[in-house]
Amino acid sequence: MKEGKNKSSQLKFYAIYSSLGIQMVVIIVALAFGGRELDKWLQWHFPVFTIVLTLLGIALATLYGIRELFKQQKK
Repeated sequence: MKEGKNKSSQLKFYAIYSSLGIQMVVIIVALAFGGRELDKWLQWHFPVFTIVLTLLGIALATLYGIRELFKQQKK
């Protein structure tokens, strides 16, 4: 009986943290893509918005990940 419960909790653990990782990647890629499109639209030769929005995406994804991890620890 314990073995089945243990496998279920492991599966839940992997599902929660893999979905968190996917969400973080989506945030970063969305902002990087938005920055690239903004640079194309403005026809700038140096990709200012791509760099700035990618770094902002990394910061936001990190904050989101930390917040979700603390939320999971409280449960």
